[in-house]
Amino acid sequence: MKKIHQFTLSFLVLALPLLLASCGSDEGQPDVVGDEPVPIVLSAGVPATKAVVNTGDVFSAGIAGWETDAAAPDYAAAADWLEAVQITAGTTAQPVVLDPPQYYHADRDVKTYIRAWHPAGTLAGGKVAFANADGTVDALLAAGVSGSKYDAAAKQLRFEHPTTQLKFRVVAGEGLDAGTQLRSITLKGVELPTGFDLATDAVTYAAAADLAVPGIDGTQVIGATATAAGQPVMVRPVAGNRVTLDVSTSTADFPGVVATIDGDADFVPGKAYTITLTFRQSEVALTATVTPWEAGTGSGGIE
Repeated sequence: MKKIHQFTLSFLVLALPLLLASCGSDEGQPDVVGDEPVPIVLSAGVPATKAVVNTGDVFSAGIAGWETDAAAPDYAAAADWLEAVQITAGTTAQPVVLDPPQYYHADRDVKTYIRAWHPAGTLAGGKVAFANADGTVDALLAAGVSGSKYDAAAKQLRFEHPTTQLKFRVVAGEGLDAGTQLRSITLKGVELPTGFDLATDAVTYAAAADLAVPGIDGTQVIGATATAAGQPVMVRPVAGNRVTLDVSTSTADFPGVVATIDGDADFVPGKAYTITLTFRQSEVALTATVTPWEAGTGSGGIE
C-alpha cells in the first residue's frame, strides 16, 4: 500500500505542469507552443448591393491594427500596422490577404484591435479622409474586431453601407415633344461622405451643397420606355421622406421638384431609392421605388 501511494503522488507531480498549461489556454483555442508567431487571419463580407460595389467586385480597403493591453484601443494613436488590401464583395465571407502578413503580439495580455474601411483614403489621428467630388463613392465601414495570440481564430470583417443610394430613371409622358433631351438633374442640399471617425464609428460628411447627378451629358433622349439617367449617388441619409431636385430638359426647366418616398419616415442607410421622372410638356410626375441594398417599396408624385 505504501508503494502505491508513492507512485500516485509521483504521477500527480509529473502531470501538474501539463494540467496547468492546459488550464492557461483560452477555452476553444489550441495551446500556443513556444514563441512561434501567430498570424492574423481575417475574412470579409459585404451586403448585396446595386451600387458601385457589387457582389463579386474587387475593391480596395484600408485596414489597420492597434496593439494594447488596455481595456479599449485608442484609435487616435498611430496604428501599429496599416495596409491597403483587395477584398471581393459578397454576402458570404471571403478571405482577406494581408501583405505583408501581420502577427499577434507575443504577450497574451496584448490584444490587436482591427478596423477596415473603403475607400482606403488616408488615416491620421483616428480619422480617415478620402476624396468624393461627385457622390459616386460607395463608402463602406466595418465594425471593429479584436484578437490575440491566445484568441487567434479567424475574425470576420462585416462591411456595411452607411449612406443612402439615389438612382434616377426618365420616361416620356403624354404630350412630350419627340426628341426631348435630358440636360441635368440636380439634388438640392445633400451631404457627401468624405471620411470616417473610427473612434465613434461614424461617417464624416462635407457641408450640404447642390449636387449635379454625374453621367448626364445632355444628349439622352427621353423615350417612351423608362431608362436609367446618370450614375447612382451615395449621400447622407436625408431626414424626412422628401428630396428636392432641379431638373432641366432641352425644352423646359423644372426647379424645386419634390420627390416623396412612401413607407419610410426618413431616408434609410443601406437603402437604394430609384426615382422615376415622367416628363410631360409642362410638368414632371414622379414615382419612387426601393431596390437592394435593402428591399422595400415607395412612391411619390408632383403635379
